[in-house]
Amino acid sequence: MLFRALNRNDIVALVLLPLLLIAFWANTLLFDVSPSFPNDHNPMPLWGLLINTLKSKHLLTSLISMLIALLMMFGVNRIVNRHNLFNGQTNLPGFVYLLLVSAYLMAQKLHPVWFFTPLLMLGIERLFAASGQRKPMKWCFEAALWLSTGSLFYAKGIYFIAFLWTVMFIMRLMTMRTFLASLLGLILPYLFAFAYYFWNDQSAQFLSDIFENFISPIAFFEHSIYSQIYNGIIIALVFISIISVVRILPALKIINRKHFRVFIWLVVLSVAAAITPYYSLEVMPIWAIGTAIIVGRFFTLVQRRTLQEIFIYMLMAITLAGQFLI
Repeated sequence: MLFRALNRNDIVALVLLPLLLIAFWANTLLFDVSPSFPNDHNPMPLWGLLINTLKSKHLLTSLISMLIALLMMFGVNRIVNRHNLFNGQTNLPGFVYLLLVSAYLMAQKLHPVWFFTPLLMLGIERLFAASGQRKPMKWCFEAALWLSTGSLFYAKGIYFIAFLWTVMFIMRLMTMRTFLASLLGLILPYLFAFAYYFWNDQSAQFLSDIFENFISPIAFFEHSIYSQIYNGIIIALVFISIISVVRILPALKIINRKHFRVFIWLVVLSVAAAITPYYSLEVMPIWAIGTAIIVGRFFTLVQRRTLQEIFIYMLMAITLAGQFLI
């Protein structure tokens, strides 16, 4: 059965995940030939470099977004297995991540957020690694540095520094020194970028583009009836999953309690961002990190194997339907 095949870490699951990813990306790869290229007006510096190379190359851009999604699937699995969040080795959260980012075809298109998301994940891992270190300033600096570098692709990713500071509080890393280290990591990529544009007499344009990207609102997505139904089902599933995980927290190791709190906060802050005018569906790859881990953990807590399989196939069914009805 599918749940049992994915809820372990063996060669079958490792081969199955890329095949399932290709299947869920097939609609975008083969049939979606939309010429649109997001954020091509006054793009962030690193995103602007890619636009010049990739614009109008639909198949290549779709392949790149699919490969980043594959990287994120294995990244989610890695962080779960490395910190033993599921009481055993598993590939289940990576598959849940795939499903969460696949229902909306527009979320599969290459977007600057796809380059930001792995760097945010890397920042989270650096803060996890800092736990227990006598001088965690280095790890806090690196976490903010990766996030800031990612924001040179996706401007509004800069605001997720509030999330990294939340992680520092949860992991008990927040001191004046670690805070200043994170600020330095946040500022440094922009200093290098400004120096480059200043050297080429484009500093005014650089500052103007940065300011516009930071404050510009996002076009509102008009939901269909099915997308509203889909969102309702996912919201209910996430709500139940959070409650289930919170209930088992007292039985976990202290360090694992902190890890789950981090991912719960990532879910909450991503949803809060998505309902503002400054974010939209592009935040889904970020939101799906925490959601995949929380929902995947809930699936493992279900006592009956039949129900576990039903939940997985139900999530697959509504995801496939979403690709055609949203």
